[in-house]
Amino acid sequence: METITIPSNQHTLLKVAYITGPFLLLLSALSFSLGIGLIPPGITSYVEGIFGSYALLLFVPIYLSLAARLSRTHRTLGTIATITGLMGSVTGFSLELFRVIEYSLRTHGAGDAVWQSFYAQPNPEYLAVALMGPLFPLTSILLGAGFWHAKTFPAWVSAALIAAGIGFPLAQVLELEWALKATYPGACMLWLAALSYIGVTCVGKRQEISVPLNRRRLETEEV
Repeated sequence: METITIPSNQHTLLKVAYITGPFLLLLSALSFSLGIGLIPPGITSYVEGIFGSYALLLFVPIYLSLAARLSRTHRTLGTIATITGLMGSVTGFSLELFRVIEYSLRTHGAGDAVWQSFYAQPNPEYLAVALMGPLFPLTSILLGAGFWHAKTFPAWVSAALIAAGIGFPLAQVLELEWALKATYPGACMLWLAALSYIGVTCVGKRQEISVPLNRRRLETEEV
C-alpha cells in the first residue's frame, strides 16, 4: 500500500468552490427574480446566465468530491452520482452560457421570430444534449439520500440537498411561474447553506488516502 497525501492548496481551492459556487448560483437566481437583464419574453436573463455559468463550473469539483465521499459508504450510488454530477454540471454550464449567447445574438439582429421558433420546436440535436440538464438537481437528491442513510453529515444538510434538488427543477425544467420566483432562489439558498457548511467543516483538512500502486507501472511513469 502506498499513501497519497492530497496537497493543502487543492483543499483550499475546493473549500473556496464549496462556498463560491452556490453563492454565485444564488446571485444567478436572484438576478432573474429581480428582473435584472431579462431577455424577451422575460423567462430568462443574461445576467442570470453569467453568474450561473461560473457557478455550474464550480459545481463540477463539488459534486465529484461529494460523490467520492459517498462512495466510501455507498459505492454504487457514489459511482452513479459521479456520472450524473459531471454530466449534469457540465450540461448546466452550457445551458447557462446559452442565455448569454442568446442575448449576444439578439444584439446582432437575431429577432424574436427566430427565438420563438426555436423554443417552440427545438432541434433534436439540441435536445440530445440539453436533456442531460436535469441530472444536475438529480445528483443533489442522490447525494442527499445517500448521506442521510450513511449519516455522514447532520440530517439538515442531507435534507437541504434533497429539497434543493426537488425545488430547482420545478423552476428550471417545468418553468412554473411561482417556482421561478420562489423555489428557484430557495433551492439555491439551501445549496449555499448545506455546501458552505460542508466546505467549512469538512474540507480544508489534509487527508491521506491509502491505495495499492503497481510498482512496475509507477516506475515506468516516473521515467
